[in-house]
Amino acid sequence: MSAQSQNPDSIYTQQVKQLINMIYPQESGYGSVFEDARHYFSLTPALEQHIEDLKAQLKKIEGNKNREVLAEQLTKQIKNSSEKLEEERLARLERLGAVSTKIIELCEGDNWQETQQLSAKLLGTIMLLTRGPEGNFARVHMRFKPLYKAVLTLRLVDRLLEHDTIAHKYLSKYREASSRFRGNRYWHDKWKVELGRPLITAALLQDIGLQSPAALTILKGENGTLDEFRLLEESQRKDLLKLNYHFTLKYIVDGLGLPSYVGNNKEERDRFVLTHKEANNFLQSIVKDAFVSKTGLGEIVKIPQIYVSIVLSTKSDYSRMSLPKGYLLIEQLAKKGALNKQLAQDFIDLVGYFPQGFGVTFIPENEKGQEKDQYECAIVIGLNPKHPAEPLCKVVTRNQKYVTSGEQEVIPKSRNLYFPANRKKLMRIGKDRLGEIMSQLSNNFTPDAVDDLVPSFWEPFDFFGYKKHQNLWVKNKYRVG
Repeated sequence: MSAQSQNPDSIYTQQVKQLINMIYPQESGYGSVFEDARHYFSLTPALEQHIEDLKAQLKKIEGNKNREVLAEQLTKQIKNSSEKLEEERLARLERLGAVSTKIIELCEGDNWQETQQLSAKLLGTIMLLTRGPEGNFARVHMRFKPLYKAVLTLRLVDRLLEHDTIAHKYLSKYREASSRFRGNRYWHDKWKVELGRPLITAALLQDIGLQSPAALTILKGENGTLDEFRLLEESQRKDLLKLNYHFTLKYIVDGLGLPSYVGNNKEERDRFVLTHKEANNFLQSIVKDAFVSKTGLGEIVKIPQIYVSIVLSTKSDYSRMSLPKGYLLIEQLAKKGALNKQLAQDFIDLVGYFPQGFGVTFIPENEKGQEKDQYECAIVIGLNPKHPAEPLCKVVTRNQKYVTSGEQEVIPKSRNLYFPANRKKLMRIGKDRLGEIMSQLSNNFTPDAVDDLVPSFWEPFDFFGYKKHQNLWVKNKYRVG
């Protein structure tokens, strides 16, 4: 039995798993954001067609002697079917609203610092629930991506507003949004409804068109037997992109639309409708631009999407070793002018080189500041590192034994074994000693790490599987290395 099945998760980890299931569960039938979209694409057209057929029948019976009775029956059927459509639409909006609220609860604090910590905790927990390139990892990653992307999008837009990175009419109205971190309730509520929710929705639904039957046929084949994560032919990719764009926008415009106002105050209703119309237009602009790249607005979800495509890759050659390449890819695209340089820099400053939840191996120091002839393990737990290559980590081993009382420490680049020059320092220890160290830390090292004996990283999944190890973000002692 794995550590995961033996131990109940902490309440927080349970909440994160529950949130992932509210968005994209492993099995269908529980109701979720992605299932709502699949239902809309596969079932709603038939109901809409049924209403059109009834309307056509209603026109036909104009000269019929039983016209009144028939007309009444048809009108009632049209009304009932239309009400069902509207109920389903509002239910989809309500579920999306509940998901947005939950995401905001889990990653927004009372001040800026707390918000960064909570966001790091949410991102880190998502990563620590994955176990590297094992089993059906692509499917797990696909389910986890939307939530991961939504959190990054919120934090990136905070930085964008601070630096005024993108000139956009709607965004410029929310320059004061950071005052919610100083206890301003008005801005807290305004930000949540008018900015937080559309941003989360854009990130979650950026590729929702892929849930349409036409897109699923390309991905999985007519009989659903093809591997949806395979490399597609160029023509298939182009077709899929068109379908994704068409159906994603159709879902946002028709499948969701605007919430309905409840109440009888005309002034309040007008204000409600205007607010939601503007927020919805903003949402559509982000999603459209993420596909067609005309105004640069779409980059607020596109940059997190590019990063997540590396960090939670669904490609068959996925390796934890390549996780820091998410950072490099953003940097390279910005240099080529394919991304807004300032926005890319904002993002890089936010995430640093090592993703949240990454297993770092490093050379510890003794009390005199001398490097020891051994290594220890740590987990990345902090956003906004002062230097991108020097992450804030929670140290989880002492003398190669797992501990829960480890310090929070910034691991300097000169002692991080991800960098080859540092691995060479430990080669002088000798194979037997290194083998002994590795065996003490169970089977958390990859075979290629055993080959070169000094592991460039470690896999924290089994460690995190124990409830007592899940509270990595509690602040105890803190050291800057």
